[in-house]
Amino acid sequence: MAVVPLGAARGGSGATSVQVLHVIIYDTDGASGTGFTYALTGGIEGSLAIADKLYGPAITGMNPLDWDRVWHELCAATHRLGRGVALPALSALDIAMWDLRARRAGLPLYRLLGAYRESVPIYGSGRATHQMSEDELVTGALTYLGEGYGAIKLRAGVHGIEQDIQRIAAVREAVGPDIRIMVDCNERLDLAEAQRFAHRLNELDVAWMEEPLPAGDVRGHALLAARSPVPIAVGEHLQGRFEVKQYLDQGACAILMPDAPLAGGVSEWLRISTLAEVSGIAISPHFLPELHVHLAAAAKPATYVEHFPLIDDLLLETVTVRGGMAVPPDLPGHGMRWNPDALDRFTAARS
Repeated sequence: MAVVPLGAARGGSGATSVQVLHVIIYDTDGASGTGFTYALTGGIEGSLAIADKLYGPAITGMNPLDWDRVWHELCAATHRLGRGVALPALSALDIAMWDLRARRAGLPLYRLLGAYRESVPIYGSGRATHQMSEDELVTGALTYLGEGYGAIKLRAGVHGIEQDIQRIAAVREAVGPDIRIMVDCNERLDLAEAQRFAHRLNELDVAWMEEPLPAGDVRGHALLAARSPVPIAVGEHLQGRFEVKQYLDQGACAILMPDAPLAGGVSEWLRISTLAEVSGIAISPHFLPELHVHLAAAAKPATYVEHFPLIDDLLLETVTVRGGMAVPPDLPGHGMRWNPDALDRFTAARS
């Protein structure tokens, strides 16, 4: 387990550090796969304990071909604990298992999954916080445009509707009408505020309003989705396909944003993608483009991946972006190359 300082607060959560649970699995031939999960608000020690004491022993000696069945068995074994700590631990193992499978096949992960596209549009999300001034927001947006990005995301919900609109309008004026702008509210509004805000955002041609209400308020999101002229995006706090299905059943969103290291790994992310496809819903994974570029490249309903520098300090290489498109690495597995010196430097606990 590593604890990585983020320096200044990033994104809309205000997090200044991230806990990363990094796992390695080996087969009897010595091949390996790596996986991970993370926490922005603490508590990853619980996932470490489950991975170490329960999941690790359960997969020791397992045939990798049995993983799809074992995934469900492990999920059922912790069902009574809830999903909040156990599912991220299972996610880390699942990502490692898929990395191992792809490495053994000699294929990049997105090709093993069935490449639907060779690259994925990417939007810039890591250069906008509530703490920034209008000028700093504009500068962050323009640097993304200078790197070829065609879409950016801003944050709202802290300063009040009028000031947030003023800040977003300043960016819209700077970037022009052809750049897509998304707005993330990080669960900070109530239904009445969100309805008002949606109509104001529509005037600025905002592409989606993300997590306006607490993630558990499915009915509130459904009411908002029926009234909002701006599409509603949710998903980073939803764990597993059953939570996602509640949103789909109630027509509570237009864009899903599942996070594989939190939602059940590659296996569950693919199940969620299938639910999105049959429901006519777009999918745009949350954070971590180095992993998610593979999943989005293999998923028909995927529209974007998100650039956000969350675990960059642990990696030797970050996502490749060309002309506003994220390109999966042409390496066996997911191609995430971990920096061993950084892992050692930031390690807080080992198993």
